[in-house]
Amino acid sequence: MCEIRKLLQENNQLFYDKKLRWGAKVSAYSEELMQIGEKIPVFIELQIDIPIPEQAKIIDHHGPQAGKDQPTSIEQVAELLGLPLNRWHQLIAANDRGWIDGLKAFGASDAEIDQVRRYDRRCQGVTEAEETLAEQAIQELEVVNGIAVVRIPFRHISPVTDRLYGKYDNILVITPESINFSGDGEIVQKLAQAFPGSWYGGDLPEKGFWGTNILNKKEMILRFIFRSHHD
Repeated sequence: MCEIRKLLQENNQLFYDKKLRWGAKVSAYSEELMQIGEKIPVFIELQIDIPIPEQAKIIDHHGPQAGKDQPTSIEQVAELLGLPLNRWHQLIAANDRGWIDGLKAFGASDAEIDQVRRYDRRCQGVTEAEETLAEQAIQELEVVNGIAVVRIPFRHISPVTDRLYGKYDNILVITPESINFSGDGEIVQKLAQAFPGSWYGGDLPEKGFWGTNILNKKEMILRFIFRSHHD
C-alpha cells in the first residue's frame, strides 16, 4: 500500500487513504463515496460491506483473489493506470505474492530481499522495540505438532515470521489481537473455509498466510490448526 500510494501521488490521481488495518471495509469511506459523483471509484484491498456503484473497480490480492497466478494489487493498479513497473515495483509485487520465497523466485539478491522486508515492516509500523521483542519471543518458541508457536505482546507478526524464514515450514504467531498462521497452503485454505471473516493470501495453493481476530474462538481455532497439520 505504501508503493501504491506513491504511484497514485506521482501520477496525480485523487485518492483517499485512512491507513486502515487488516479487515478494512468500504463503509469506512462511505462519506467520500457520496462525494465522487460520476467518477469511477476504485477500491483497493477493502472488504465490500455496503452497496457500491456499478462502475466501481475492485483491486485486491487477498481472499478469493489470492494465488501465485493472480496479479498483485500493485500490478493491478499499474495496469489500470497504464504504467510500467520498474524493478523496485516488481520486487514489491513478488514480495506481496510470495513473501521471501516469492522474492527468491523472482531472482532478488539477498540485499534486495533484506531491503524489501525491512521496508515492508516499516510500512506496517513495526518499531525498533518490537524488533527486539520479537527476538526475545523467538527464544521462548514452542514446537507443537511440528508447528512453531510464538506468542508476542504486540500486533505485528512480520518481525517474527521474517526471522523464522527457512527454519520452520509452518509458523503460528499469537498476538493480543489476533491468531496468525503461515505455511502450508492446504491448511490456509481449510482455515479460510472454516472461519468466515478471516483474512488470507500468499503463494496459494502451495503456501500462504491466514489470520483472524475472532479471539472468542481461540481454543477451537488452535485445535483446528494442530489437527489439520497432523492430518
